[in-house]
Amino acid sequence: MHLLRSYFNYVNEPEQALWALLEERSVAQACVGYLAATLGWVLFFNIGDGVSFPILLLKIAIVFVTELTAGCFLSAFCGLFLDFLEVKTSPVKLFVLIGSAGFIKGLLIAFALISAAVPSANLVWLSPLAVIVVFALQLGYLVRGLKRAYGVSYFKATLAWIMACVPVFVTMVLLGVFFVWSIGLLIA
Repeated sequence: MHLLRSYFNYVNEPEQALWALLEERSVAQACVGYLAATLGWVLFFNIGDGVSFPILLLKIAIVFVTELTAGCFLSAFCGLFLDFLEVKTSPVKLFVLIGSAGFIKGLLIAFALISAAVPSANLVWLSPLAVIVVFALQLGYLVRGLKRAYGVSYFKATLAWIMACVPVFVTMVLLGVFFVWSIGLLIA
């Protein structure tokens, strides 16, 4: 019920609801957002594939931990970048903001259900567009959240989120290279 009240408060008075969310620092609410994002990803990529229930639970657990880890990294790096700009932030508040943005990824569930319900329409080719739209909506929410919460310009807020993604992207690339390299060592 608290989530619904927060949502309707955000619709009625976005700035005050955002301040209340960030001041409350509700990690539990953020985790529900990360879980919604997890369900969005897992159902988007696995609906209609006939995945067994234990495998589905394993995928949900892995993606949830990945979402939490990415949220921690993004909030830390965004806070660091904003600190360079002399904007006083809190990584925990940014973690909660990113978690609340996870509900936007619930749109992926809707797209997956529509694709599964109408298989003759062959909507698979629209999947990359759906992911791009969801990422754009999430970035827009995060940029507006930073602007409303900390009074930075749209340019600085966008730059903060983009600069926060760079180290996470580099880490993922390095992990991928390490993974391929270690498989190559196992095969050789």
